[in-house]
Amino acid sequence: MCSGQILANILLELTPNITGDSCQLPDFLTAAFKTCYMNRLTLVGVLLLFFSGKLFAQNGVISGKILDERGSPLSSVNITIKNASGGVQTNEQGEFRLPVTGAGPFTLVISAAGYKTQEVTAQPGGTVNLAMEVSTTNLDDVVVVGYQTMRRRDLTSSVSSVSARDLKDIPINSAAEAIAGRLAGVQIIKSEGSPDASAVIRVRGGGSITQDNSPLFIVDGIQVENALSVLAPQDIESIDVLKDASATAIYGARGANGVVIITTKGGRDMKTQVNYNGLIGFRKLANKLEVMNPYEFVIYQYERTRGGQQDRDNFLNTYGHWEDLELYKKAPFVDWQEEMFGRRALMQTHNVSVVGGNANTKFNLSVTANKEEGVMRLSDFDRKLINFRFDHNVNKKLKVGLAVRYNNTVVNGAGTANEGSSATNRLRHSVKFRPLLMANQDLLDYDPDYALQTNANSLALVNPILLNEAEYRRNYNSTANFSGYFDYTINKYLSLRSTLGFDLTNNRRNAFNDTITSVAKQNANMPTASIHTFNRQILNNSNVLTFTMKRSGSNFTKRHELDVLVGQELYEDKDRNYLIETRYFPVGITAQAALGNMRLGSAPAGSVQPPPTSEEVTRRLFSFFGRVNYSFDKRFTATFSLRADGSSKFSEDNRWGYFPSGAIAWTISEEKFMQDLLPAISFLKLRASYGEAGNNRIGDFLYLSQFKAEAFYSIGDQLITVFNPDELANANLKWETTISRNLGLDMGFLNNRLQLTVDAYYNSTRDLLVKVPVPTSSGYVEQIQNVGATSNKGVEFQLNATPVLTRNFDWRANFNISFNRNKIESINAYQSAFLFRSGWAGSNVPHDYIVKVGEQVGTIWGFVYDGWYTIDDFDFDGTTYTLKTGIANNSGIIATDPQPGVLKFKDISGPDGKPDGVINDYDRTIIGRTQPKFFGGLNQQFRYKNFDLSVFINFQVGNDVYNANKLEFASGYTINSNLLALMNDRWRTINDQGEVVVDPAELAALNRNAKEPQPLRSAGAFHVHSWAIEDGSFMRINNVTLGYSLPQNLTRKLKINSFRIYATVNNLYVLTNYSGYDPEVNTRRSSPLTPGVDYSAYPRSRAYIVGLNLSL
Repeated sequence: MCSGQILANILLELTPNITGDSCQLPDFLTAAFKTCYMNRLTLVGVLLLFFSGKLFAQNGVISGKILDERGSPLSSVNITIKNASGGVQTNEQGEFRLPVTGAGPFTLVISAAGYKTQEVTAQPGGTVNLAMEVSTTNLDDVVVVGYQTMRRRDLTSSVSSVSARDLKDIPINSAAEAIAGRLAGVQIIKSEGSPDASAVIRVRGGGSITQDNSPLFIVDGIQVENALSVLAPQDIESIDVLKDASATAIYGARGANGVVIITTKGGRDMKTQVNYNGLIGFRKLANKLEVMNPYEFVIYQYERTRGGQQDRDNFLNTYGHWEDLELYKKAPFVDWQEEMFGRRALMQTHNVSVVGGNANTKFNLSVTANKEEGVMRLSDFDRKLINFRFDHNVNKKLKVGLAVRYNNTVVNGAGTANEGSSATNRLRHSVKFRPLLMANQDLLDYDPDYALQTNANSLALVNPILLNEAEYRRNYNSTANFSGYFDYTINKYLSLRSTLGFDLTNNRRNAFNDTITSVAKQNANMPTASIHTFNRQILNNSNVLTFTMKRSGSNFTKRHELDVLVGQELYEDKDRNYLIETRYFPVGITAQAALGNMRLGSAPAGSVQPPPTSEEVTRRLFSFFGRVNYSFDKRFTATFSLRADGSSKFSEDNRWGYFPSGAIAWTISEEKFMQDLLPAISFLKLRASYGEAGNNRIGDFLYLSQFKAEAFYSIGDQLITVFNPDELANANLKWETTISRNLGLDMGFLNNRLQLTVDAYYNSTRDLLVKVPVPTSSGYVEQIQNVGATSNKGVEFQLNATPVLTRNFDWRANFNISFNRNKIESINAYQSAFLFRSGWAGSNVPHDYIVKVGEQVGTIWGFVYDGWYTIDDFDFDGTTYTLKTGIANNSGIIATDPQPGVLKFKDISGPDGKPDGVINDYDRTIIGRTQPKFFGGLNQQFRYKNFDLSVFINFQVGNDVYNANKLEFASGYTINSNLLALMNDRWRTINDQGEVVVDPAELAALNRNAKEPQPLRSAGAFHVHSWAIEDGSFMRINNVTLGYSLPQNLTRKLKINSFRIYATVNNLYVLTNYSGYDPEVNTRRSSPLTPGVDYSAYPRSRAYIVGLNLSL
């Protein structure tokens, strides 16, 4: 045997082990080996040439170019190898180069947001040129669900999502406002119209009745409190809201109220790109409350002062005789609302981002500046944000990342109210201050006599401009979020991801009250100042081990998909609160001087300064969790999870809670019997889920007796502090737990150009924390216990459609509507109902909300308005009206004797359950429900060539609004104050000659067109009744945006990637019957029991904006 034949045999044995069957030696070479006729040197040369080609073929590059549907280069397209990690993205010219290892062929998966995912086959060294097809479906969108991601088509749970594409059409600075009305089952109510206004977010109604119903926010895998208020909308890539417990149970004790998962924008494999997104515009007041003009005002004041001689004399000395009142028709009307809220408030936002990277390293740096004036004088909002993300593939197995976010916000202005009572209502001064200037007065004059005259119950009216300047407020807030992760692929089955996050929040609120403020008047008419600081540190660490069969290449994975996730998490929250308050500053001191030296205040004899207070709380949550996902033949899917949480908020015996969940899904469209229905029915999936989640957003250490400073005494030169336990401790407290049941149906029609998702759910929450009456022998009257239960059930519809899709024109529409019924199932063994006070008018208003079994949370309790007493309700003896027998008397409530034209309530019940002729507490009943029957939104996006138009409408139907403004602003409680214009149609007692009318016939003729009763002058005016409960239903044209993008052939000549300009109007129009500023309002937010109160809310504005999107 020759050496050539021996070498050939060895190579024949080795070749399959090196290159596989595809690398067999050709027949001619085998023959050459066997015959040994070739020269040895020639044979070696041939072998080297052959194997060098084979070896070099194992490491190659696939290149190509990707175009959009119009033939223009498409950037940021993802190019990956099927069932392999890694990949690249196209550059701004649409080009890519993908390194490959192996002989090929390779299946490339080509995907991009808004386009259909396609697969093509290519060889190393080959070229792929492809035109993408616009996608009409979101089924391939990646959705973030607890600790991992999934395609939407693979979900077994209920998830609503918003992408950056949706957010770009809402150029505003509030992320919460940008997503309002866009997510089925998610209700977002902006509390008022100030630039920094908070938003109340409720997912499927919320289950707790006394604790916080806010959802959990997760940003890039880390829990961030109030995330929507510290992120710029320009930095958000997607928002996924997990709504049922099969998705939220993996978050255990924090998931009962839903989970909002926010993914910020990251880097890309592309040439470094600089983007600028800027806008400038102004806001103006969208609506005003109509008030009496000067003539109407003095006519009412004349009528009001006919009761006593002193009142008549005061009116005469101030406004003149009846014959002189015609002159007030020519008096200039001072519109204090316009003076306070009428400015065109400038707003501007500038965002610059730098994005880039390569196959291994990607980065995104974004810097945003928001500066926004409020429509109210001296109010503004200045926010600076930095968002940085860095991701790096250390090698094929290890990936690391870092995210840094910083938010620095300064808010100036006192706004229109504090959480308090009517004494802190600053809006009232702009509505009730008299609408004219008296002799020798101008807009900036202070009238001490008028303030004294109107100071009923500390509600003195002060020139609103001066008062606004006298109440100095400045809030500083800085938030820094640091997070990092590493993702290590142990082998083709196992991967480990560890995430660490640290949040640091510092807040400082400076307040100064000058001599004309109500606070100073309660402190010897001397200025006061306070500094409140709040510090928060949050540490969040999670470690997740994932097992997956997807990359194993075994026969099992041909029809089965299996992954298992187990993990551990630690969450620690440290809060520190400090308050220092100084009173009795020298008159004339400035806010800056007082806040710069808090020791300048000196208490007069017999008074002491309040001591500084502080509070520190540390909370910890330690958790274990796991989840199993299984799919068979792309038809049947099941998900099961379990989480165990240990919380420091509970005693040792009740510290741990366990939260399981399970979900199954059947993709019916994958069945053979459905193939004949394609493409009419292109996707059909049925889902069902069950799970439990907890609510740990409760008070701290309620199981311990906590002592607080209750009183302070000055004995000699010593300040003595008295401590008392403020509540009776309960060591048996445990989690509030929500059980969620969900049935869902996902449908796609006409190649998924029309997609419909329907979810029906029933959520029940048990072990609610409720205050229960206890024997007074304990020294207390109530104790918090786990006794209550609520339920929420409803149906949600989400419809996505692409009615038109052509080369030059496309039309996309998204519609959602949600129905929810909230119900209190039980309270405790001793109560089926209890009353609760919203507190908007302090002690003047009794309990005005009821918590009752069978009713919803937010049920308003009060009297039923029955118009006014008519002449027929009385016997008249020529001088006096006497109430007839059988006509109910409400003087015990309104502190006013019944007379014709006086407010009247319905006599509903009495001690024996029947009307008794007396209006009292037995006649209070349910007069309003603040939760809507349904809500939703419609977003439409149009594109014609290079023009784009979007119109977004949101709506809410069936809720009541408690218009507390109407109660106060239509009352005559404060003498010499203005009223709402609707009271021009009141019952009158003065004829055209200025004479008091008593005669029944003349009085009836005078008031034949009356629409409102006489304004009440007593404190009874603040008692809530159904006259002030209004339908809060509305439809809002929330946003209209028109944009134009330069053609790509022009942008290429200009050497820029894209250029778009746009014009936007926000809050364009509201269709509603509500008489207040805006029906979407919620000013009593300290308790979930009192939603829907409109009292002294900062009025909403309308915004006009122009903007620019530029990429270089």
